[in-house]
Amino acid sequence: MKKLILSAILFISMGTVAMSQTDNKKVQKTPEERAQRSTDMLDRKLSLTADQKTKIYALNLSEMNKMKEKHVKGEKRDMTAMKAAMEERDTKINNILDKKQRSSYKEWKEKRREGMKDHAGKRQGDRRNKEQSREKI
Repeated sequence: MKKLILSAILFISMGTVAMSQTDNKKVQKTPEERAQRSTDMLDRKLSLTADQKTKIYALNLSEMNKMKEKHVKGEKRDMTAMKAAMEERDTKINNILDKKQRSSYKEWKEKRREGMKDHAGKRQGDRRNKEQSREKI
């Protein structure tokens, strides 16, 4: 009986060690993969022409490469610079799109922004609830 219990403990501990050694971090995508994903998403939302898709992919790729060069692991990102770069990218994308696509792009961005605000609000609400429950204890 003791051997059975010891062997069960041994197997469980080996499984725990094996799980802790696996790296659960997200695999960083290459700038090319991120640019392709972003371009494909815009293509699905806006029905881009082949020429537009090529131009937007080139724009996305250059922006993703710039972001990779600027980012230093472990440092906080400069949010004002990131916001300015996003606005510049949006301006360039709007120059590539036609009038109908521009309006669809603007609506899509607003929906995304609202979704992000809702998500951030939920996280803030979760934090407040935790703080309030701690205060009660």
